[in-house]
Amino acid sequence: LAEAWPVFRIAPEAHSFPFQYSRDDLADLGALNIPEHDDPEGRLDAWARAFVRGATTDTLSLLKDLNAGVLGPVAYRVRDEEGTQSPLETLALASGSCRDIAALFIEAVRHLGFGARAVSGYLFDAEARTDDPGSTHAWAEVYLPGAGWIAFDPTHRRLGGASLIPVAVARSNR
Repeated sequence: LAEAWPVFRIAPEAHSFPFQYSRDDLADLGALNIPEHDDPEGRLDAWARAFVRGATTDTLSLLKDLNAGVLGPVAYRVRDEEGTQSPLETLALASGSCRDIAALFIEAVRHLGFGARAVSGYLFDAEARTDDPGSTHAWAEVYLPGAGWIAFDPTHRRLGGASLIPVAVARSNR
């Protein structure tokens, strides 16, 4: 199980946002660095950029703020329907499941230039009954040079992989 308060060894060149991924990182990230959904009016881009506090800002602080800030305009709700809402739909409805909230976070950070991917797996609850120790869950990971893939769980405003058991990663959780 991952540490509850992890320390991320981010490469010095990526400490401040904005930064440029190396050519090798961009090649490896491929489509994980490109927004997936149309944003013709720039609503999602503007929403994501509202978290940027200045011309340069601390990269990890920006990502933490966005991770914690998703639940301001969007409320978590259980949704049994198949598929994932588009990020703009999640913002318009002001609610979504964990996969919808993760998709919104992923698309927002991609609009800021980060490489991100969707993760599906389980949320482990050590306090749960022994016959029901966890539930299925979706979250995001963002790639930062030096640190690698960092887990962000905007549904629970958590950072790092503690209590998260990944099963699959993909460009999106559609």
